[in-house]
Amino acid sequence: MDWTSMKPATTLSLPDRLSVDLERLILDGELAPGDRLPPERALAEHLGVSRVSIREALRELENRGLIDRKPGRGTVVLSPGERSGIADRIGEAVNAASAEIRDIMELRAIVEPPIARITAGRARPRDIAQLRELVEAMESESAKDRYAELDRAFHQSIAQYTHNPLLELINEQIAQQIAPSRGSRYQTRARRQVSSAAHRRIFEAIAAGDGDLAEAEARAHVLDIADQIALADHGDAGADSPHPDTHPHGTHDQEARA
Repeated sequence: MDWTSMKPATTLSLPDRLSVDLERLILDGELAPGDRLPPERALAEHLGVSRVSIREALRELENRGLIDRKPGRGTVVLSPGERSGIADRIGEAVNAASAEIRDIMELRAIVEPPIARITAGRARPRDIAQLRELVEAMESESAKDRYAELDRAFHQSIAQYTHNPLLELINEQIAQQIAPSRGSRYQTRARRQVSSAAHRRIFEAIAAGDGDLAEAEARAHVLDIADQIALADHGDAGADSPHPDTHPHGTHDQEARA
């Protein structure tokens, strides 16, 4: 990890900017579960900031359940499953009920729209800044695998910014189940473009604090993904050519990615 390449955002206080940037590295997978962060002094030197700012940023990440800090062990990135003792039980329940992608999509349609509504009412300035960066990164990304990583990070972030660890855990289990579809035959360049537009609408609703709209956009997004997956599974050529002007669920998101 090249720490000198990390450039903090400019719209927040220094500790908040640092926590947002470190959080982005974790959600994007550049810092994986089990990775050890450099000591505070080394991080401060790499980033050109004070140890106090580093300490506050790490404290925030620890409070959010993203890292674990222990004397003698250092600072380690946690996986979502390490954040709560009930994670295994949630995972077992989701895994047992989700052998089929259509089952996963049905669960997403139930879980994700209310999560977007909650986040619209609870997101903090640093949360909005992180979501904005993810949306903008997706809009400019053309590589399928990298887009899939950003896609997953966006949906995970929305769940995380409910500031409810149970919702975050449930969403993570769903994300693990649908991961194959993010880089599979369901993906096309056209779908990624439509998906980015849907993500932008969800983000704008959350940033505006409009829970009703955030929920509606998230629901339309998931239902249209399910429609496109069904078309692809049945060999319908239309699955490769989404029609943005058709609004079967109230918006124009016809993206068949997760």
